[in-house]
Amino acid sequence: MQTRRTFSKRILAAGAAAAGGVPAAAWAAGATRTVRLADQPGAEVDYAAVWIAEGLGYFEAEGIKIERHSYANGPAAMLDFPNQSIDAVMAAHVPFMQFAARGGEFKLIMSLTKYNAPLVGLKKYTAYKQLDGKRVGSPGIGTVHDAVLGYVEETQKIKLNHVFAKITDFAVMTEKGEIEAFIGWEPASATTIALNPALHYVAQRPPIPNMESLGLVFQPKIAKDDPDLIVRFVRATLRGIDFIKKSPADKTAELVAKKMNDPKAKPVVLTALGSVDLTDPRLDMPSTRILLKTIAKQGKIPPELVADVDAWVGKYLDYSFLDKAEKSLKV
Repeated sequence: MQTRRTFSKRILAAGAAAAGGVPAAAWAAGATRTVRLADQPGAEVDYAAVWIAEGLGYFEAEGIKIERHSYANGPAAMLDFPNQSIDAVMAAHVPFMQFAARGGEFKLIMSLTKYNAPLVGLKKYTAYKQLDGKRVGSPGIGTVHDAVLGYVEETQKIKLNHVFAKITDFAVMTEKGEIEAFIGWEPASATTIALNPALHYVAQRPPIPNMESLGLVFQPKIAKDDPDLIVRFVRATLRGIDFIKKSPADKTAELVAKKMNDPKAKPVVLTALGSVDLTDPRLDMPSTRILLKTIAKQGKIPPELVADVDAWVGKYLDYSFLDKAEKSLKV
């Protein structure tokens, strides 16, 4: 049985930046701008469009250099957001809106990922229902993953004992019998399965159709003072999305494994790609309504905020940057 530290090192290796990329001309309008971008450890598959765009030189062509900052989960990144130590965050819409419920300000720019909530557990389990009354790992009380567990409890009339921990600890916790299963993100979940043959996907995708998961937010100050920076960032990301749409999954997996600094991880990445949809940059509002109303019922946000979810989310969602980036790519 491996130690938590050993497994953590394997997962956190996904946080190492891969060198290289296609040389590109510097952005014509000026010097390179560094964007301090927050994400989570072991989440390269979830943000594949961004990392592929970086690896292929699309950000370099836009005069942007990414400085990666990884946090344990989305809520942890949003705690740092107000002090201006990071420029942008890639995380789930649930922690974004919980941050908004506490008075936080941000510009929600686009969606990056749908689904992204695989349930991993012992092979004797094949459905959520079988985990009624069992201990299930959750990466945090403010995460979209914990919201999915709440939705499952409500709709399937079961009770799960939520055990909060870092995603890098779940494999060992399962081996030690501390939990029976856990819900997480990719490729951390697929990596856990690859390292432990006693585990499998109990449910690789959540039971919410086209479930909205991860997005991109920027500091309001940047949106006001340097909106073109955001347009350029989005344009590079859209080129990454286009690459994913037009390329075989095998090629996408190869580039993501390179970002993980582990070319041997390609088979794991291929498996993990089955947990996500990476090619729709606009929010899925039906699933967004479900998730936000779920966390209101869980007591995580005031229920009056979800009386009109579309209006509330609309206060923060700004598609103008996405619209400009899409238009510029069609010229």
